[in-house]
Amino acid sequence: MNYVMDKLKEWLVVVVNFGGSLIGKVDEVFPPKTREKKLRHWLQVATPFIISVVVLLLCICYNRRRGGREMKMMNAPGGRSKRMPRHDFEGNPRSYFRSLCGKPV
Repeated sequence: MNYVMDKLKEWLVVVVNFGGSLIGKVDEVFPPKTREKKLRHWLQVATPFIISVVVLLLCICYNRRRGGREMKMMNAPGGRSKRMPRHDFEGNPRSYFRSLCGKPV
């Protein structure tokens, strides 16, 4: 159990040191005196790319919801006013009618 606790303490020290070094790097790249000006500039530069990526992702999601490729549909036989994929019926029409009536055909 002590071994596990020692390893957890070592890991915590590494995480804390990493966070401190990361903050130090940010201070090097964006000095506190010019930080606001540089961040505004980078925000203006990055905005068109961010908008483009969001629009592209929305288009991809929209096309996936539509099914990607179109499948043939047909009116379900048996008096139901429902549409169903044609390949489901053509694959085994007997099982469709069996489940529709609940009796063996």
